[in-house]
Amino acid sequence: MIYAVILAGGRSERFSGEIPKQFVEIANKPILIWSLTTFSSVSSFARIIVVLPQEWLEYAKKLVESYLRDERLLFIKGGQTRTDSLMKALYFIDERFNIGEEDIAVTHDAARPFVTREHILSSIRLCEEFEAVTLAVSATDTVGLSSDGRVIKSLTDRNSTYLIQTPQTFKVRLFLRLYERLTPQEKAALTDASGVFILNDHPVAILQGDKRNIKITTKEDITLAEFIAQKHSY
Repeated sequence: MIYAVILAGGRSERFSGEIPKQFVEIANKPILIWSLTTFSSVSSFARIIVVLPQEWLEYAKKLVESYLRDERLLFIKGGQTRTDSLMKALYFIDERFNIGEEDIAVTHDAARPFVTREHILSSIRLCEEFEAVTLAVSATDTVGLSSDGRVIKSLTDRNSTYLIQTPQTFKVRLFLRLYERLTPQEKAALTDASGVFILNDHPVAILQGDKRNIKITTKEDITLAEFIAQKHSY
């Protein structure tokens, strides 16, 4: 079985809006609906799990149902962090559907509205070979490292540096085993699913991403998102 997990559980502290950013409209459509519509167009998914802030759960369900009618949709409340929300979704899938060794999860940030159907399908195909896949784009700028936010301590080789995107796709049972091997400190430091594999020295395949697959973090990103929405059809 293949499951989609849409992570929309954030409360958007950096966005500083009256409502969480996943409900803000771009080109007259809420950000969450953009990516969810694309995932809904993929028939491979047995279920599409949408992870939401508890206090916005009922609002989001009604919002989604006003745009989409898909019986595969399930809504659950998220956790305090992105990792908490991801784990809640995966444990929910395991408890409800008893996942097997070959079952796959395609996880995606709702704040990336311009994911393409082709990337979703390609990530599933690649996962069958590598067991873990992430979208990523090559860094075009020199990347500096700083431990204090004041002084650059070192530079990375941009030819071997990638900017990670979502979707991230992986064998669920393997992910859960590797996650349990991590220390509490490693779990607390996770920022995405690929980190679970990397910390366990398990290869994560790179699927070439798209610079239009932006993550909306601040209100300034809305301007760019509006431009992308108007210039390209998804």
